[in-house]
Amino acid sequence: LERWFYYAPASAQKETIQASFNRLLNSSPFHVALQVCTRAGIDVKTPLRFGKYFLQQIVSPQRLLIKDPIALLSAGWLYEQFGFQVICMIRNPLAFAGSLKKAGWQFDFRDLMAQEMLMRTKLAPYYDEVAAFCRKPGDIIDQAALLWNLLHFTILDYQKTYPSWLFVKYESLASDSLLGFRKIFDYLGLAIADNIQERIKAFTSEENPVEAQTTHYQPRNARASLHTWRERLTSEEAGRIIAQTGDLARKFYDD
Repeated sequence: LERWFYYAPASAQKETIQASFNRLLNSSPFHVALQVCTRAGIDVKTPLRFGKYFLQQIVSPQRLLIKDPIALLSAGWLYEQFGFQVICMIRNPLAFAGSLKKAGWQFDFRDLMAQEMLMRTKLAPYYDEVAAFCRKPGDIIDQAALLWNLLHFTILDYQKTYPSWLFVKYESLASDSLLGFRKIFDYLGLAIADNIQERIKAFTSEENPVEAQTTHYQPRNARASLHTWRERLTSEEAGRIIAQTGDLARKFYDD
């Protein structure tokens, strides 16, 4: 894609994106097995791996999970085009900003401003603010605050437009991971087997480290992760985040 947080409905690439999803969703058992082998790399186990996944897709086809935070602004379009069951994650702005600061992830708001239809419709209330950041970007804290507002303004609209979606707070999952994932599995009509429950416990256990060592997925102390922003942000930065996001954040969080 040409931009981050692409808005597919108004994109010149719309037909290409749609065709790509059609290929993904309608893949034959042969193509699924071929994709798995290609990702794993060719080695002596390739024939056995191909046979395993080919037969698996014939006997018990696997459902696809598409995890893509960058697709948030196109989630409504994806739902309407392909009938996805959508799970949307909400996270408090202090934790969001703390994560971006720790990773050093700056955001170029020109990726949004270049999408004229997006800025004139879905994100119209923030047009002037995004334009100002394109001319003179703030520091990573100001960027995080504006980006959080844009994304969660979109989520708030989705809650009104698509009440059948599942909206999950990160804090709820971290506080009681097993209960949170049971709700997700129920929503998807999936059985949460004992081995899956044990894996969830292991990957969220208080015995795991609080901080991740890399940006890759890894086991964490889920409950303790709720408070890492306190070490990552200064009191001045936290105050700035609250001042800039508070009005919108209070629509998600009472406190």
